[in-house]
Amino acid sequence: MNVEIKKLKEKKILVAISGGIDSVVLTHLLYTHGIELLLAHCNFQLRGTESDDDEAFVRTFAAELGVPLEVKRFDTHQYASSHQLNTQLAARELRYQWFDELTSTHFCDAIATAHHANDNLETFFINLSRGSGLEGLLGIPEEKDTIIRPLLQFSRQQIYEYAQAKRLKWREDSSNETNKYVRNVIRHDIIPKLALVHPNYLENFNQTQEYLHQSARFIDFYIGKLKETCFEGHNPIQIDIEKLQAVPELDFVLHKLFYPYGFGNVKDLKNLLLNAEAGKQVLSPTYILIKDNTCLWLKPNEAKRSLSLLISEDMAEVYDPVHLRFEFIEGKVKVKNSIPTEIYVDADKLQYPLMLRYKKEGDVFYPFGMNSEKKLSKFFTDEKYTQIEREEQVLLCSGEDIVWVVGKRLDDRFKITKDTKRAVKISKLEN
Repeated sequence: MNVEIKKLKEKKILVAISGGIDSVVLTHLLYTHGIELLLAHCNFQLRGTESDDDEAFVRTFAAELGVPLEVKRFDTHQYASSHQLNTQLAARELRYQWFDELTSTHFCDAIATAHHANDNLETFFINLSRGSGLEGLLGIPEEKDTIIRPLLQFSRQQIYEYAQAKRLKWREDSSNETNKYVRNVIRHDIIPKLALVHPNYLENFNQTQEYLHQSARFIDFYIGKLKETCFEGHNPIQIDIEKLQAVPELDFVLHKLFYPYGFGNVKDLKNLLLNAEAGKQVLSPTYILIKDNTCLWLKPNEAKRSLSLLISEDMAEVYDPVHLRFEFIEGKVKVKNSIPTEIYVDADKLQYPLMLRYKKEGDVFYPFGMNSEKKLSKFFTDEKYTQIEREEQVLLCSGEDIVWVVGKRLDDRFKITKDTKRAVKISKLEN
């Protein structure tokens, strides 16, 4: 067992107890090892008086042991309807939301559930029938976040034998007898046939699970090494296209590399990598992946494309997304606009409020020193902007006109001339 009982002795454990044999055995086992417990019972009110009888049984059991108990009743049908969930998913959400609250308020170190080896096998078959990848075939984890499952290596038969030996009582859940749920079909119809073919099927399954976990750990190690080779930097992350294209089993690798960033559609990722032109991008709820000539750029998706920050005439400074300072100068100003991070513009040519924004399709401006317009995209190309730099470049605008490609080039239409009577000095500062 990975979750060894002796390692829990200095901890306070919240035990999810239904009143069934599994959770009763788990509670008794932890209790007899001297572990501090808090029992938590959910009454989902789904089986009428049977649910109430389960609650009464758990209250009596907890009192006999002298262990503190928390009970909560849920309107599960109402929650399922309002959140558009089936009953099982609704009960799961309600259960774990409440367990998390109890863990915090009662200072528990972990939540123990009574899943065992047969539950794990049933979960394996459910995921197998749904076409799961390796992650689904790994079954129920013995430990994940604050949840531990000390009985996961034990069979249903071993749990029954323990209960008999300790003369424990428990409640039977009538819903376990019906084939209404997929899990029960597997339990009642499929696994008994498997037992006829291989009497030691459960031991063999546990061994197979260990092999699968070894494979998963090896794959994670390889993916980690691949990231070290292909990924560079932090925000944004630069990803070498040539190295990534050379890996075997590209679909699988793309899934493993980018799923943690919220990208679930491998087809879109593969098309971006192999076929898309520079500038194309794929979005996840949390990240954006942009194609460049030799690399992909991965950065948090902060919805910056919607930036529209207005700057009034009385504002002397703005700090986000860039730090700019505005200083008005009365009278003649003799200066050459040659410093990229500091410009002087004719104040009377500005239309307030000014706006800070990012690029949009069709942007043009008049680069300083030129009397003709130039597409902003062409300027980016000439200046050898990377795709990520194109996305991050901030523009200072007056009305529809670009005044300054901030930190790069002033628009010639707003420069100081001999006729300028009032100027604005605009400086780009480090945040």
